[in-house]
Amino acid sequence: MVTRRQYWVLSPNVKDDRTENQEAVGKWKEVICHNHLAIMGWSPDHGIGRRFKDEIRLGDIVLIARRKDWEPDVVGLGVVKGEYKEKAYPNIDDEPAYVRKLHPFILLEKTLGSAWLRDVLNCTWAMHELHPDRDGRHYDSHRKVCSWMNQQLGFTHQEGNKLRITKKSLDKSGGEQTYDYEVRTKKQVRAARRKEKELLDNYRGWLEKQGRKLSRLQIGQMQCDAWEEERRNLIEAKATTSRQDIRMAVGQLLDYGHQIRKDLGDSNKAILLPERPDQNDAGWVKSAGISIIWRADRRFHDNAGGRFI
Repeated sequence: MVTRRQYWVLSPNVKDDRTENQEAVGKWKEVICHNHLAIMGWSPDHGIGRRFKDEIRLGDIVLIARRKDWEPDVVGLGVVKGEYKEKAYPNIDDEPAYVRKLHPFILLEKTLGSAWLRDVLNCTWAMHELHPDRDGRHYDSHRKVCSWMNQQLGFTHQEGNKLRITKKSLDKSGGEQTYDYEVRTKKQVRAARRKEKELLDNYRGWLEKQGRKLSRLQIGQMQCDAWEEERRNLIEAKATTSRQDIRMAVGQLLDYGHQIRKDLGDSNKAILLPERPDQNDAGWVKSAGISIIWRADRRFHDNAGGRFI
């Protein structure tokens, strides 16, 4: 039986939206982005926690966001795939949290300034439902936000928001791609790798002139592009400043940082790019705790006060 999809907004604060513990909020955001989760702090004994457990269904769309200082603070969005589970995060809070896996999951920039997005966010709600099918001007913003989320996920509009999904990829004519992946030929992949290698070699040479040394860091079956042990700098290079490349690098760095934390401790993370990215991209990447390094006029620059250069 085909049912109607539901749309939800969850705050990234997780535990207590009335407090402004920015360190804790940042840690919750990192857990959300790294693990692709919707997280609730309230237990099922509480009304909100019970709704999180019983009312959110597989296939629903969840937006992780809140309003802070009257502006949208947006973390990501995704489709509910996992069952309700209890998990402990002792480095953030003594009490357990409750999670639902999201897949696909899209990491979003911190601030999106549209009025209709501000309208559906509240600085104190831990969780609330959007109602795109209801009549009335009050629900215009609900419809716009839900339509935007569907577009971000690459879902086609189906009558009544039924749970039917299609993926749109690049066709032979170069048509627009809206699903959260990118199609590349082997030739394009090889060209991107050559550009990344050239960029890394130039960056390595730049640091060597200053008496600093880069190495590669093997993490199980994964390998990060560069590791500067003395400064604990973890770096991933990308061939372009496209949103797709930047988002991929953010996910890789969060994963690498999580994997090495037990043995090597916390790391400083940065994306190495061939040129300075758009300010909006640099801003949301910075909000995830990741810096940007770029090349300009045969020099390298960063937005971390020189930590990486």
